[in-house]
Amino acid sequence: MRACGIGPSALTAFEARVRQLQRLGLLRDEGVRAAGRLDYGILELAALATAMRLMAAFMVPSLAARHVTERWGTLVPALLAGARTALPKDYVARRPLEEGTIIVIQGSALADMGQRGQHGERYVGDIGDAVVSDRTALSAAMKSLGGAAILLDTATYMPAIVNGFAQATMATVSELSHELDRLRFSE
Repeated sequence: MRACGIGPSALTAFEARVRQLQRLGLLRDEGVRAAGRLDYGILELAALATAMRLMAAFMVPSLAARHVTERWGTLVPALLAGARTALPKDYVARRPLEEGTIIVIQGSALADMGQRGQHGERYVGDIGDAVVSDRTALSAAMKSLGGAAILLDTATYMPAIVNGFAQATMATVSELSHELDRLRFSE
């Protein structure tokens, strides 16, 4: 909740959104029963926070879940790059990171949102393209997607996810590196 910028007073609403995202196919763990407890690592927390940030940008939950699940391979390098300030020095020294932390999502896919019920379980229309950019190439990235876009800077929430995970689990550098590798290779 801290990484998503959501205060403790919204806990009930936050939990409802998490359950909704789970129903929409985000955060599924094939090895766990449907009613079983899920344990989240950095990979799952990054997916959840990304979907929450997209919803904060007025994207409906079903479309946010689709962007995260269908564009995951595009998002992962930006998520790792956004977490750069919180990563162990040994991890960064041995594993190169991309520079781009800004996810640019094409806005044209949002134009037909009024064509169907807003509360449908799954948005079935085309989703816009997504690219990763750094601040210096942001204008060109937006232009390549037609100008209208949603911008999501992973540097605003990924350090809180990595630091929060490390503190909550008292992870060693090795355990933290393992979690980061799970994210890196989940593409």
